[in-house]
Amino acid sequence: MEKFLRIIDRASEWTGKCASFLVVILTVAIGYDITVRYLFAKANFWPYDLTYMLYGSYTMLGAAYCHYLKGHVRMDLFYSRLSPRGQAKMDVICYIFLFFPLFSILLYKCGQNALWALMHGETSHASVWRPSLAPFKIAIVFGIFLFYLQGIAEFIRALTVAIKGEPHES
Repeated sequence: MEKFLRIIDRASEWTGKCASFLVVILTVAIGYDITVRYLFAKANFWPYDLTYMLYGSYTMLGAAYCHYLKGHVRMDLFYSRLSPRGQAKMDVICYIFLFFPLFSILLYKCGQNALWALMHGETSHASVWRPSLAPFKIAIVFGIFLFYLQGIAEFIRALTVAIKGEPHES
């Protein structure tokens, strides 16, 4: 079990760190577009599509890593007042009733959407560039899948603390 959890953690970490480099490409693309548009009065047709695809991919591919680092926002009305075991029990309940149902549906529906885009050659209608949406949608599905796996790992850790009262050894 330890090895399984470490593999998920490393996959989330590696993917999140690699995805962070998309910000560099995103920054260069936006900078280029602004420079060309305002200094040379020349409009570009590709930056809008490129930026939403890069930002969406960056966000979804980094979500699992953020979850691994416990970087997502929590609604902390009384959670911090609970003992570690109480927090773990709350986490287990939230994973069972919120996380797993929501992300199961999200993974399924986004998977269908990505498969459709791939099979039918769906393109963006936002600009005249009309790039294929399949790579973007596949990146989203992959990001959701990694987030789901990281959720399983965190659920196992929380369940261990809820049952044993001590952290999972990893």
